[in-house]
Amino acid sequence: MTSSKAAKRYASALLDLAQEQNNLEAIVSDIVCIKETIDGSRDLQLLLKSPIIKPAEKTSALEAIFVKHVGPLTLQFILLVSNKERTILLPEIARSFIKLYQKASGIIEVTLTSAFPLEDDKIAQIKKALETSTKKTVEFNIVENSALKGGITIQMEDTVIDGSVLHKLEQLEQTLLS
Repeated sequence: MTSSKAAKRYASALLDLAQEQNNLEAIVSDIVCIKETIDGSRDLQLLLKSPIIKPAEKTSALEAIFVKHVGPLTLQFILLVSNKERTILLPEIARSFIKLYQKASGIIEVTLTSAFPLEDDKIAQIKKALETSTKKTVEFNIVENSALKGGITIQMEDTVIDGSVLHKLEQLEQTLLS
């Protein structure tokens, strides 16, 4: 079994358990906390991956780190993963859990890249149009990239809508070269 499959199975099991216990929002919050903590700490990433550190020490460290920041169910889950010697999978489990939650809740992540800061009303218009077309709740990740020269690009899952000036210039160049 590959680590990706294992992470998805752990994430799916936790999602099912959270839904059964009507505790989904709290678990989502806990998992986001875990993901951000791991992503923000190189030392913690090394601890999770280290084959030298004993599993019991990893379990103690994880418990000390998260006992005050996550609920009891999430803490039990972390300790279970650690006791099964799967701590290396925790970041991937967190990512998989968030994706499964978003899918189950009808949420789609969209990366909106613009050359300049967009006004709130423009963002709201784009969000409304995307929610209407996808019939899902849109969560934006807004990025500024001055290389676009103007316009915006939108990336949703495997789809990219490129309305940037840079893209238009590249298309014009290809047309002129042809």
